[in-house]
Amino acid sequence: MAGMLSFTKTIFKILIVISCLFLWSEISSGLEETPTSGKGVITSPSLNVRVGPDRNQGVIQILHKGDEVQILSYQGEWVKISYQKKEGYIRNRERYVRIVHSPELSREAKKDIDVKKKEIEAEKEIEAKRKIEAEKETEAKRKFEAERKLEAERKVHEAKGKSKNIDLEIQKHQAQIQNFSNEETSIINGLDDMELALNRVNVQVRKIRSDLSSLDEKMRKITSDSIKLQQQIRVTEEYIAKRISALYKLNLIGPMHILASADSVYDFIYRKFAMERILEYDDEVLAHHKENKKKLAMGLSDLDNQKKEKVFLESDLSKQIQIMTQKRTRKKDLLKDIQDKKTLELAAIDSLKQAAQALDQTILSLHVEPKKKISRKSASPFNEFKGLLKRPVKGKIISFFGPYQEGKYKVLNYRSGIEIKAERGEPIQAVHSGIVLYSGWFKSYGNMMIIDHGEHYYTLYAHAEELFKSKGDYVEAEEVIATVGDTASMTGSNLYFEVRHRGEPMNPLNWLGDS
Repeated sequence: MAGMLSFTKTIFKILIVISCLFLWSEISSGLEETPTSGKGVITSPSLNVRVGPDRNQGVIQILHKGDEVQILSYQGEWVKISYQKKEGYIRNRERYVRIVHSPELSREAKKDIDVKKKEIEAEKEIEAKRKIEAEKETEAKRKFEAERKLEAERKVHEAKGKSKNIDLEIQKHQAQIQNFSNEETSIINGLDDMELALNRVNVQVRKIRSDLSSLDEKMRKITSDSIKLQQQIRVTEEYIAKRISALYKLNLIGPMHILASADSVYDFIYRKFAMERILEYDDEVLAHHKENKKKLAMGLSDLDNQKKEKVFLESDLSKQIQIMTQKRTRKKDLLKDIQDKKTLELAAIDSLKQAAQALDQTILSLHVEPKKKISRKSASPFNEFKGLLKRPVKGKIISFFGPYQEGKYKVLNYRSGIEIKAERGEPIQAVHSGIVLYSGWFKSYGNMMIIDHGEHYYTLYAHAEELFKSKGDYVEAEEVIATVGDTASMTGSNLYFEVRHRGEPMNPLNWLGDS
């Protein structure tokens, strides 16, 4: 009986050892893979089944939503499954598969599943936080963009409001402008005709003065030449008087007596040759004397004609100056009438607007014309001199760029440039090198010049007295191109100056330096 008991204990010990070994084997294998049993239902529309627990492993089949699979084991965030006798791995995510556990699920498997659930929930929480942060960031960006858009719309609205006010002001006076009488319109048109006629008289006066200056120079030369001829004639006449006296004495003695008194044949021949040379020289002196007297007579006659021409030119100059004075007085009176009469002032403003539109069209037409390339000594383009350009003329700026109220009736208008007050005749300089595109008279702008500086940049100079450059001429920076005047100006002598790019006017003060 005791032996039987000992044998039973031995068998029991062996079973315990075998059980422990089996349990250790199960625990060891569970470190890599947690076996379990149960089912899973695919929740994703399409799910790849891979060879191994890695996204880089190959795909052995594709599952679809609603497919039921057999859960074999868990490995990290992967689940080993069996479907249609094929085994593989899928991701353990609720959005991919919903696990349906069997009652026989081991405690370790349940624990592992709980851990995985917690990890999944933690990941979901992190993902939710990230999503919330992303939504907050998106909302902040949306609010910023909305605020910026509102600010831009506000500015546009303000600009439209200002533009609308300008349009309303223009429309307000449009009815008055439409009712201008033919007489008022003809007065305004006559002002430009008067300006043009005055400019022609001014040009004629400058020409007469230039002719008088040339005439004075010519008369000075004739007078100087005449004085020199008179001196030569006086010296020659003194010589001739002496020669006449000598010839008279020679005739009294007789030439043969002089020759006969020779000591030898050689002396005789020498005296004869000397007498012939003296007489020949006397003939040359006499001929030169006659020529000088002839030149003197012609010079004095020419001088007399020049004096008569000068008297005529001075008379013509006086007449032209008188005409110019009358026209300037008439212009001054007409400008005063325009300033005093509302309808005339409105008509003048309308005329200025039409002239500005005509100028815009002219500049655009010049812009599209093919032009030869501008060759500069300086390689620096015009736009690099923004804020550095020297003023075209010394003086005070009396009118500025942009919208302004015209006259005492405060009619709203727009100025595309600036006006610089300066004395008549002051030199006007080009602000930058370029080619002259336009040089001549332009209605309401008077004598005007447009210079192309390349890259579609232009400068305009108006109300000039005299233009020194013609279309196509090349000008250097700071070269004198004209003089200040008051042609077609309603504010006296000044320079009207513009800067344009592609035909659009720009504020000249942004381009000119401090000087």
